[in-house]
Amino acid sequence: MSKVLGVPQESVAQFLSGTKQMLINGEWVPSLSGKTYDSINPANGDVIAIIYEGDEADVDQAVRAARVAFNGPWSKTSPAERTKFLNKLADLLEQRVEEFAYLETLDGGNTITLTRYGFVPSAVAHLRYYAGWATKLTGQTIPLTSGGNFHAYTRREPLGVCGQITPWNYPLLGTVWKLAAPLAAGNTVILKPSQQTTLTTLLLGELIMEAGFPAGVVNIVTGSGRKIGEAITSHPDIDKIGFTGSTEVGKGIMRKSADTLKKITLELGGKSPNIIFADADLDKAIQGAFMGMFTNQGQICVAGTRLYVEKSVFQQVTEKLVEMAQKMKVGNPLDPATQMGPLISKEHLQSVKNYIEIAKKEGATVLIGGNVLQEGELAGGNYLEPTILTDLEENCTAVKEEIFGPVLCVMPFEQIEEVIERANETEYGLAAGVWTQNLTTAHKVIDALEAGTVWVNTYLKSDNGLPFGGHKHSGIGVEMGYQGIEAYTKTKSVLISLN
Repeated sequence: MSKVLGVPQESVAQFLSGTKQMLINGEWVPSLSGKTYDSINPANGDVIAIIYEGDEADVDQAVRAARVAFNGPWSKTSPAERTKFLNKLADLLEQRVEEFAYLETLDGGNTITLTRYGFVPSAVAHLRYYAGWATKLTGQTIPLTSGGNFHAYTRREPLGVCGQITPWNYPLLGTVWKLAAPLAAGNTVILKPSQQTTLTTLLLGELIMEAGFPAGVVNIVTGSGRKIGEAITSHPDIDKIGFTGSTEVGKGIMRKSADTLKKITLELGGKSPNIIFADADLDKAIQGAFMGMFTNQGQICVAGTRLYVEKSVFQQVTEKLVEMAQKMKVGNPLDPATQMGPLISKEHLQSVKNYIEIAKKEGATVLIGGNVLQEGELAGGNYLEPTILTDLEENCTAVKEEIFGPVLCVMPFEQIEEVIERANETEYGLAAGVWTQNLTTAHKVIDALEAGTVWVNTYLKSDNGLPFGGHKHSGIGVEMGYQGIEAYTKTKSVLISLN
């Protein structure tokens, strides 16, 4: 039996057989239109699955099922019962880590090392984290400033039906981020996975049913982001939208949500600055900057795409980065030795390639990379060399716009005030990095940076207890931590006269 990391490929093949259906009201159903779309393996261009394509009518069915479940069986579950459901789902997912990792690599091109040891275990941990929060949502007893014989307190209550739209770059983990907190708080959910990476969400749907969640608590509608996303955003019986994706799409969701006054959480684009001072531990800083850029092919919203290096160590840092890029293995993402797999699609590959060509026209120097790889086992896939650019002006396209691919812009700086100003010279404010052994320098930069997360002497480190969200055009609201579940509740004030 053929295996990858202990996974019988036959089990994945069995899951992929037949046209994949949507989960609505506890049943697997085809789209009402009968339309389908192909799931493409970005490593070779092969069709690996056929999936039903939903539209507004399917969303409406899912919303009605979610509303019935919210008003019915789910509203009768206690916080302790919700804890058990989420922990059961986490247990089932943990038992099938290898299968989910293999499927996610096949569907999205993320390396098997990243999915097996990063994304899937992180999803398990996230479910368990919010399973714990279900029993810890409390209100407050309020002493009235106006006096009188009253008992006043607040309650935290679920919002209702939540429409959750997930990204293609973190298929399973992104789905769990949009699922665990609302369910723990007592909401019901309509999940809309990316059309480009749908499969692990559907496989998770099987585990949701196996865990025993009541029908309609979790619904999965697959298909076009434009059709289904707009249907979810404009549906009058959806109370909250959670979205991760591009800033432009987020702006559209915000506009459409205004008509029905939906609550929203938006995690949007980024163009994160990463700053290396000369006094940093340069070996750690260079390694952190490299992985902070090229992990997941640079297809990460918080990727440290703008690397500012103090001038006295600029040459040393860039030479080491080039050396690391030369050694980086680009190849089949199912090979455990591969460090960088394919980009998500041919269209996205072309978009990233176009950014490199524009940068060259605007005067940038390509220190390494920039070429599409198509030889041997890479034929048919969406592979691009890790690319490092320098000789960049602050207002050039590659520095200003989110490329979302393996393209690192490296620029020198001389003064701390200068680099702070340049780091903030962007419409985005998602994340930033600082590398220094001087605490005074670190705190001065932390205070000044306009970003939702600032890493110091590390990069990409996350934790379920640490709130994550963006400033400026990088989003509204946060996920993770207590704030992440609080965002899926509403406050009710109660005032009782004791006279």
